[in-house]
Parts: sequence; C-alpha cells; structure tokens
Amino acid sequence: MELINHTINWCKGEIFEGKMSFLFGLLVLLVGIAYWKFASTDAAKAMFIPLFVVAIFTIGTGYYLISVNQKRIEVFQTQFSENRTNFIKAEKERTEAFIKWYPYAQYIMFGVMIAGMLCMILTHKPVVRAIGVALMLTAFYVFVLDHFSEERANTYHTEIIKAL
Repeated sequence: MELINHTINWCKGEIFEGKMSFLFGLLVLLVGIAYWKFASTDAAKAMFIPLFVVAIFTIGTGYYLISVNQKRIEVFQTQFSENRTNFIKAEKERTEAFIKWYPYAQYIMFGVMIAGMLCMILTHKPVVRAIGVALMLTAFYVFVLDHFSEERANTYHTEIIKAL
C-alpha cells in the first residue's frame, strides 16, 4: 500500500473522531439542557453552564477535526502526486512535531482531572462542584480522544518511516 493511502486513512480516522466528538458534544448539550429545564435542586441547576461550556468545546473540536481533515485529503493527494519524496519528508517532520505533545497533554489532563476532583472534595457549593464535574468530563473526553489519536499517529508515523 502506498503512503498516500495511509495518509488518507489517517485523515479519515481524524474525521471519524471529529464526528464522535461532535456527537458527544451534542449529547452533553442535551444533558445540560435537561438539567436546566427539569432541575429541582441547586446542585442540578448549577450543572447547566459548566455542561454547556463542555458541549461547546467538544462540538467545536469535532467541527474542527472534520473540516480540517476533509480539506487535508485533497491537499495531501496533490502534494503526494507532485513530489512524493518531499511529501514523505514533510509528513515525517509534521508527525514528529505533534507526536511529542501527547504525553504533555496527558499530564495536563491528569492535572485537570485532579482539579475537578478537588472541586468535588473540598467544597459543597453547587457551582464549584458542577465546575469540578465539567473539568473531570473534559479530562475524560481528552484522554479518550488522545488515546485513539496517538495510536493512529504512531501507526501513520511508522508507515512514513517505512516509506523513507
């Protein structure tokens, strides 16, 4: 299989991940709206804004992944057909640049998860606890997103190395 096929598969994986992010965001938005509409306790009422923020973040991320990677497919095909060697070298540099950020993202999300837990443990204020839940949900979302993204990126990078 030629490298361009692996490149297109990588982009399609990112598009799929974007669709899942978009759907997750819509689900969180619906849950947030349900809390806003039907909540009867202060803790439940406090959930709307934090969940709305998480929903906007995940929907935006999903939209970004879908739109950017759909455009990349055409650009990558053109670049590959024009000069395969330069394309492979450029992709090697690009993947090396973002692969090194995955561990940092995991450390940061670990910190966000701890911050969310501390919000839950250290106070009984509904707004602060709702923010804690939103932080933990965001960290969980990024952990899942990065898990599959990192695996796909490493697989793609391996194929790039083989192509050199």
